[in-house]
Amino acid sequence: MKATIRCKMRPQVLEAKYLYEHAGDVLSRLSSVTGEFGKWWSVPNHARGSPIAFKDREGMIKLMVQHERDFRAKYPGVSLSASNGILLANAEGEEKWAAKGSVAIAINPGPGEIRLDIGRLQVAQERAAELVWSSLKALTADAKITLAQTNIMQAVGRERRLYSLRCGVFPHREFLGWMGYVDQPVDESQVPDAVRVERHGRGTMIMATEDVDLFNARSVEQMNRVEIRLAELGLLPAITSSL
Repeated sequence: MKATIRCKMRPQVLEAKYLYEHAGDVLSRLSSVTGEFGKWWSVPNHARGSPIAFKDREGMIKLMVQHERDFRAKYPGVSLSASNGILLANAEGEEKWAAKGSVAIAINPGPGEIRLDIGRLQVAQERAAELVWSSLKALTADAKITLAQTNIMQAVGRERRLYSLRCGVFPHREFLGWMGYVDQPVDESQVPDAVRVERHGRGTMIMATEDVDLFNARSVEQMNRVEIRLAELGLLPAITSSL
């Protein structure tokens, strides 16, 4: 099972040195969740590339500058907002990365997004829900975050299901998924089907179900009921301009 936490904020293009500082703030918050989130490396964009430790400030900034140059050369005239960011993994090699849960984070202020992928959630076993909840809490501690959602990819046999594609309620709206964050105060009485509602900063964290299972109709139905209620409260914005 794979969990993807996606946080949204106002788009902002940052110069390499400021992007590094921004990423450092994000990673510092995540490091308090688990020791597996304490060290990060760049993800090479070609086979001969070597990962660079995030703590190597000079090396990382040089890499970010090179990424910017490569993008401008490949897509002349296209706004840097489409690419401004950095992709990191929590281990250097494939074997170590798999042992640590195959975790990657894309910090992209240009398009206004942070995406944390926990590719092998089963590594966390019984701590899975708490690991994702704590990660969500760390990421949304930034007051600039306006919405966060947790998508789930699950496979049983040869069948794969992605919550947002196969199980969500509103194809034209943002979704909450397993758990998420809205930048408005919400209390338990407003979302009675949620198993956990917690004020966090200026907004609220919400967990739809304790045990997520996309092949269990009751689990999916509970997540759907929470999303329907949030939509009724006006907290799941439309993603198409016609609505």
